[in-house]
Amino acid sequence: MIAGLRTEPRAALVGALRLPLSPTESKVLQLIIDAGDIPVSRAKLEEKLYGAAGIKSNTVQVTVCRLRQKLIQHGYSINATRGRGYTISKDGAA
Repeated sequence: MIAGLRTEPRAALVGALRLPLSPTESKVLQLIIDAGDIPVSRAKLEEKLYGAAGIKSNTVQVTVCRLRQKLIQHGYSINATRGRGYTISKDGAA
C-alpha cells in the first residue's frame, strides 16, 4: 500500500487533495497500487482493461505517462522495470 494515495472512480486522492483522472487512468493506477512491490506488466494491464481479447495499442504507455505527470508533483513515481512491468513509489522511499 502506498501511504497517502487512494483512488476513486475518476480521481486520485493525495491526502485531502483530489486529482481528476480519466476512468482508464483510475483503473491503471488502482491496479498498480494493488500490486504493491510486484511489477504489473503491460499485458496484464491490457487484459484487465480490455478483457481476454487484449487490445494491442499504446494506450497503457500513454496512460502511465499521464499518471506520471499528474503524480510526480505530489511526490509519487510510477517506475518501469524493463521486461517486468510498472510499480509505484513515494519519492524518497526505497
